Amino acid sequence: MIVEHNITNYTTYDLKIGKITHQDLGQMQMYVNYFDRHIKTKGESSTIGIILCRKNREAMVEITLPKDANIHAKEYRLYLPSKEELKRNLLVWTKNEDIS
Repeated sequence: MIVEHNITNYTTYDLKIGKITHQDLGQMQMYVNYFDRHIKTKGESSTIGIILCRKNREAMVEITLPKDANIHAKEYRLYLPSKEELKRNLLVWTKNEDIS
């Protein structure tokens, strides 16, 4: 797990080699809950969890996570994107989230 912090929130990243599982989602939910309850301050937005996986199994992700979960599962390719590309994608993935 990688954790990134900026002025407004924490973001946790987890890279999975194979297909995403219920356990992977539960583990990320635990990380997000921990940071929201014990690390983040009142002025910061909710923690964001991003799972990069080979196959995201969209239906299973939707059934497992609550509607308001701030966790995103995205498929990865055989190369790692640049930090700038990850930031751009994060803005797209969370465009409907209130990140203020």
